[in-house]
Amino acid sequence: MKKLLLLSSVAMLTAANAEAMTWNRHVIDPYIGGEYVYSHAHQSGLARNLKDNYNSGKVDLGMQFYQNWDLEFSYQQSGDLKGRSPIDGRRVKNRVAAYALDLYGKYPIMCSKLGLLGTVGTAIYHPKFKNLPQSSFNRVGYRAGLGLQYDFDQHWAMRVVGRYSYVGAKKLDDLKEVAVGMLYHF
Repeated sequence: MKKLLLLSSVAMLTAANAEAMTWNRHVIDPYIGGEYVYSHAHQSGLARNLKDNYNSGKVDLGMQFYQNWDLEFSYQQSGDLKGRSPIDGRRVKNRVAAYALDLYGKYPIMCSKLGLLGTVGTAIYHPKFKNLPQSSFNRVGYRAGLGLQYDFDQHWAMRVVGRYSYVGAKKLDDLKEVAVGMLYHF
């Protein structure tokens, strides 16, 4: 976690010094996106024996406010995972939803279209465990990640981001995620 946070911070700070960046040019460029997210959850307590690999869909709404800086709001929802309750053996469904606010820094590498991403942010996680005590709750978590983004043209981009999220709840401790998706800049 410390290494990932350090690397993402370095990538974001390095983006501030990128040659391609123009601090004098104030740009606000809104965008939307859609992503597939694979998450591996570290679940504990009564949820430790339940399935912990989630497939999620994610919708992004963001704005690029300088050439290499983005602020993004996103909503993520996983599908239901079925398992058995460790208490009485009944069927249990679990899923995770998250509302997130992330800051992205982009540093161009190799060519102007490919960039290294660093991201830090926070999210409100809402895991739901049907047929377990305290079946759902909200918890604020912290996130950091690294990735790559390729800009096809001024409107379309594709990105891949690996992210670590610390939730710290009794049933959901942390998440390791890989997200792949497309962005459209207006």
